[in-house]
Amino acid sequence: MTGGPEVTLRQSAPVGTTLAVIRFPAFVEEDAEADFAEAYAGAAIGGRGGSSDAVETQALANSMVLKSNYFAMSLYRELAARLPEHSVLLSPHRITLASDGSLTSVPMTQAESLPSVVAVDFTTYSYPDPEAMMGDKPLSFGDLITPLVTVRTDPRAAVGTEGILLASSPIIDSAAGQNYAQAITDATALQAGRIEAGVPELDLISHISAAPVQSPERSRLTQPRAGTVSAYPIEKIRLDGASVSNLDKDSGDILEYAFTDGFVNRVVDIINRADPVKASMFRRADAISDYDESLAALTLVGDDAPDYLARLRYAERLLEAEQKYLSVQSLRLYDGVINGEMGAQVRDILREEYRVLEERRKLARQQNTAVALGVLSAVVAGVAIANSSGGGDEDCSNAQSRREYQACLDRNARDRGPNIGEQIAINAAIQGAIFSATEAMRRNRLSDAVGSNYLQAMIPALNMQTEIQVDLIDSNETITAIRFEDLKAKLGELYAENQRSLDTVATRCAYSGPTGTGTWLGACEDGLANGSGVGVFRNNRGDLVEHYGYARDGRSDGPGYRIVRAPQGSYALEGNFAQGAANGVMRVERSGSVALRRYRQGQDMGEAPAGSVVASPFRLGDRSG
Repeated sequence: MTGGPEVTLRQSAPVGTTLAVIRFPAFVEEDAEADFAEAYAGAAIGGRGGSSDAVETQALANSMVLKSNYFAMSLYRELAARLPEHSVLLSPHRITLASDGSLTSVPMTQAESLPSVVAVDFTTYSYPDPEAMMGDKPLSFGDLITPLVTVRTDPRAAVGTEGILLASSPIIDSAAGQNYAQAITDATALQAGRIEAGVPELDLISHISAAPVQSPERSRLTQPRAGTVSAYPIEKIRLDGASVSNLDKDSGDILEYAFTDGFVNRVVDIINRADPVKASMFRRADAISDYDESLAALTLVGDDAPDYLARLRYAERLLEAEQKYLSVQSLRLYDGVINGEMGAQVRDILREEYRVLEERRKLARQQNTAVALGVLSAVVAGVAIANSSGGGDEDCSNAQSRREYQACLDRNARDRGPNIGEQIAINAAIQGAIFSATEAMRRNRLSDAVGSNYLQAMIPALNMQTEIQVDLIDSNETITAIRFEDLKAKLGELYAENQRSLDTVATRCAYSGPTGTGTWLGACEDGLANGSGVGVFRNNRGDLVEHYGYARDGRSDGPGYRIVRAPQGSYALEGNFAQGAANGVMRVERSGSVALRRYRQGQDMGEAPAGSVVASPFRLGDRSG
């Protein structure tokens, strides 16, 4: 993907809200390795199935995770350079087994506890069968990279697509299904009186685990349409070979010009077109609830009361302090991966893989396809190729370093002489690659190396003392903390010491939807919803419905934003409500369309005139109730 002209950021986010979080698989826990490899082989992208060799499949799965760690840093580096300071965070995930034994992923930091306008999933993908890799199958090997990506927002901010804005074509439905399921879980918690913004697992995991799906409409990457997911094609990207063959930690970003520049342009454009208030409101309320439950639900829509605004501004500064802390942590993670043992290991692998691919390309040009496929299969599977019989058969497997190993190979080559032919040269190239790139795969231990090296990079980042300046409006405080939990505790103490009580507080009370009684979190009076907040109920089809806005005497009244979580796909209505029903011009968002419609007492009366004004609970001038 070529970069093109740089897209300029025109969007801003509420205080304490990041613009982008980058999610990627960091390592696989030991008890999940077999399940991960099996699921990866069983849900191959680009074909019907992977290799039948379990060790081979495990090696490929581990290599995919290792390279995702490394190349995700390219995306972080470029986004952090293009967006405001502290607005881009890293969220590494560990692949593990859930309590029910199913495969899942969980974040290793608290980056996703803060509100964000978008989140980006990034994986480097390879087809799980080395014998089929050199055709049209996806491949991340040597100078070839196949990105698997998703750009999502909160499912309340892009209802028609369940929050998925752009995704690699094969994973769109599983990503949308996961966001839909998370939205249902969040709404169910609201019914019970809790604001809990869950964190979805990586879309790669949802795809290979055959999780439930949704099927939002798609549009071409170059022609995005409202209410659709931009479908990102699966394509092998070729990096500059000379850069890969000479790769070291001072080489710069080899992915930047081939992929990252262009992809970051798309991410910035998506952020520019996003609704940052809707994208951040729910997770923001969840984060604020850690400090002040009586304030949290009121922030979903907001208020203009002086006591509310004073308390909100104070809480926002605490979120801003969390954001700064996590931003420093992300920078340390980047440094640990790129400049640490993991970065060195990946660079060694890429150089050796590139050398093998060049051998493969030479053989292909000689139409020696059978031998060439054997080369690639042997390297990826880590199967050692035996040396030819005769002189120069010194066993190199006991070498203690790459230099010692290469010297052994050179001695063997000299002893055999130049007339042994092409096969000896091929074997030498294979063995050198195996030693530096895939020996650990052959022993089925690469995941241990990945986990160990990643944790070595993580430990300094997660356990280093960090000093954060907190602007508390009426004073400045310096907080020093090693762990994120320590920071939260100190911020909580500051909040409790400095805030006076609210005249209006958020509580739980009765709320009547059109088809029955639900739950309201927000302003209440005499046990009924009365003021701003969020209501949850089930409609006559049993669908969960969320209503963000205003209520009077227990029913929706005034500007509102209503989301219906229907099994066939979510849809939303935004506009004015009266006595619980849509009444006036409504912005209606469904999969594939966003339109203005006229409603009267809950009934759709047809298309609204062009230029009609839609009331919104998120605009101060529209508020009532």
